[in-house]
Amino acid sequence: MNTYKFIRLNTVFKPPNNVAEEAITLSREISQNNETFFVLDDVQFHPHITIYPPEYPELNSNKVLKIVEEIANNAMKTKLIFQQLKSNDGYIGVYFELSPEIKNLHQEIVTKLNPLREEHLREKRKEGADYHMDFSPEQLENITRYGYPDAMNLYHPHLTIIRLKDKTSAEKITNN
Repeated sequence: MNTYKFIRLNTVFKPPNNVAEEAITLSREISQNNETFFVLDDVQFHPHITIYPPEYPELNSNKVLKIVEEIANNAMKTKLIFQQLKSNDGYIGVYFELSPEIKNLHQEIVTKLNPLREEHLREKRKEGADYHMDFSPEQLENITRYGYPDAMNLYHPHLTIIRLKDKTSAEKITNN
């Protein structure tokens, strides 16, 4: 049994300030009439577009940061293009097109960072965890392989606005 201390490092796209502010405003508005798991506030819950979010042994954190910095410095500038507003399992999010550039960037990050997590899974990803989310067989395989259900071929860039406790309410809000 390893005795590593683990740290979650979420590699993300940071949206422009005006987009982040709009996401926070929308999250707060939706939360006024709904029970939530979280609300964007830019203090504890920041607007972002996740690229890859596993936990790593803390002793690997400098290696992770170095790899991300190298990839970011060599990455071409790209735009995220709005695709749709969507709800999934109580989450409400803004989804973006998966351009070849974004897909390649995601795959490069996962390929280079995945070995540094040393097969560790976040507690909420372990079988039997009380996470309140259903995963497909492909997502379960990705959790085991990459520590993240939506890695590689299941990756789709999105900015999560809020997660409601009532999935039906999330669907209604998204449709309206």
